[in-house]
Amino acid sequence: MMENDLRKLTVISWSAIAALAVLLAVVAWLAWPEPPPGDPPRAREYRDYDMCLLTDERGIQGDPASKVWQGLQSVSVETKSRVSYLPVTGEQTEAVAAQFVATQVQQSCDIIVAVGAPQLAATAAAAARYPEVRFVTVGGTATGPNLSNVDAGSVAAHVRPMVR
Repeated sequence: MMENDLRKLTVISWSAIAALAVLLAVVAWLAWPEPPPGDPPRAREYRDYDMCLLTDERGIQGDPASKVWQGLQSVSVETKSRVSYLPVTGEQTEAVAAQFVATQVQQSCDIIVAVGAPQLAATAAAAARYPEVRFVTVGGTATGPNLSNVDAGSVAAHVRPMVR
């Protein structure tokens, strides 16, 4: 009889330990604090629309490219369109700049803004070959159905309505 009592006591003890473990797990699950709300994602979500700036070898450090870059960035923030720049490296000629214009067209730039004499000449020549791309020259004189000219201070106002 003693042996049966000992077995019952052992079963009851293990059952009590198991019940206590389950109870502690439930209490811990219920009392566990919610994670703090995370910061909003830092990556900006962009539309599938690209504005590209073509500059001389100084990139966006030179004038008027820095002013144009600021304008394009403000349009990017407002319209959620992507913006990038590409400096023409090497010899600063129309022929070399034309290769960089072709690169921007290949990268699916919807609007190409050009700054600098060789870049303006290359852009004006490319406008007829790429009618689906909008070209803007800063300080240029050539015009066409998809080519317009503006001064550095009015690039943002001119480009903003073009972004679809």
